[in-house]
Amino acid sequence: MRKIVIASAKGGTGKSTTATSLAVGLARRGHKTLIIDADGQGNASWTILGGAEIEGPTLADVLLRDALADEAIRETATPNLDILPAAASLNGANVALVQELGRDARLRSAMAPVDGRWAFVVIDTAPAFSTILANALVYAAEVIVPVDAGMYAMLGLVQLQSTIMEVREAYGNEALHLAGLLLTRVSRNNVHRDVEAGLRERFGPLVFKSVIPLSVQVEAAHTRGQTVMDFARKSPAALAYDQLVSEVIEHGGTEIGGGKSGKRGARKADAA
Repeated sequence: MRKIVIASAKGGTGKSTTATSLAVGLARRGHKTLIIDADGQGNASWTILGGAEIEGPTLADVLLRDALADEAIRETATPNLDILPAAASLNGANVALVQELGRDARLRSAMAPVDGRWAFVVIDTAPAFSTILANALVYAAEVIVPVDAGMYAMLGLVQLQSTIMEVREAYGNEALHLAGLLLTRVSRNNVHRDVEAGLRERFGPLVFKSVIPLSVQVEAAHTRGQTVMDFARKSPAALAYDQLVSEVIEHGGTEIGGGKSGKRGARKADAA
């Protein structure tokens, strides 16, 4: 089972769009997939559940041990896709957990009884370093970072890389590694071309070949409680995300470029 965190310290990079599109794309390919919404804004939950009001236990209840993961996970309208949803209560849970022992390993403990049910677990996260993000990193193995192709593209990336290393060492999660950087919201102008060229020069094959274009279809899909994969399947953004799905499947859990463990990705992070 592969566990993938979509994370970035910078907002507006398309984390939720990437998480939901990747999860839907994997499910469509026949891979049993779980998406965990670890962002208190609940954007992934809104999109995957079609804008429906969330009833019953959510991730906050699971982390606070008021519900079992099995009680909070539910099926979606997309075949092969389940979700552990989030609500605004997750923000309160983040504060409450600060005083708890083992707070950063709550998700790993809660998921242990159900691990193995899915081929992929995709975790959406908020653009902040928090106890909730730490829980996602302690539980997962792969980190994909959406990078907005603007002048501040690298903002927070070094800090995130440092956090990955700290989690590896503090919790013995040797499998955790930076699996790849994904260029998102890209326009074909000189600034974005320069940013992309700079990223590829600095990080080489750690940057996905897939490039997600800036698209009004993405926002149009979100207003309808859909992913762009469902709303506009032939749009450039949907086709780019479908290519990303292929890359993720092909890499088999290693960092882009074919490393065999998280160690090589970690060394790249140090070098950055």
